Amino acid sequence: MSDVVTSKPDVHDMVVVHRTFRRSCAELPDLVRGLRPGDTARAALVVDAVRFMLMGLEAHHVSEDEYLWPLLTARTGVRADAVARMEEQHHRLEELVTEVRGALDGLAADPRPLAEQVADQLTELGSVLTAHMDEEENTILPLAAEHLSVAEWEELGEISLAKLDKKHLLRALSVLMAVATPEEQRTLLTKAPAPARLLWRLSGRRAHARREARLHVGQGD
Repeated sequence: MSDVVTSKPDVHDMVVVHRTFRRSCAELPDLVRGLRPGDTARAALVVDAVRFMLMGLEAHHVSEDEYLWPLLTARTGVRADAVARMEEQHHRLEELVTEVRGALDGLAADPRPLAEQVADQLTELGSVLTAHMDEEENTILPLAAEHLSVAEWEELGEISLAKLDKKHLLRALSVLMAVATPEEQRTLLTKAPAPARLLWRLSGRRAHARREARLHVGQGD
């Protein structure tokens, strides 16, 4: 198979996806540390935010493991060492995700005993993930733009979305739109299915704003 791609995909959409993870990793440790003894209602909100981030991260990485890495590796001229490093980093991130998930039920039931532990785990996860995303954006995305077709890149996004439960798709779009610039928002909306665009305009962005307001109430006071 030739590695010549006549029409290059717009790989910038992955930068926007990464931006959602960067924001979550910056915010979640402080939200966890701020949980008060016995405040299980607030703990439930924070734990839900953590679970949603981990779910999105898993869908994102599994789609790369199953589709992107084999595709890039098969293309002439693609550096195998770059893909191997991505795979190694994914393995480490999977370990960290498992550690965090293992503590979330306890955190929701009684916030204080586990708050510092989970916050530290999220901080480590954020540090490893940020370094991984930096390298991916600098090394892998240019390779993808060079060696993948538009259709292949779009299929990666479809595979990632298919790994999310349908009930989470509107929330996922709303999270992306919240970190996107106006130009990026227009691009995202052109790629989204018509029902998703309509739902986001009718209820998605307002639901996201309410969720964020509840999550961050009292922060910075």
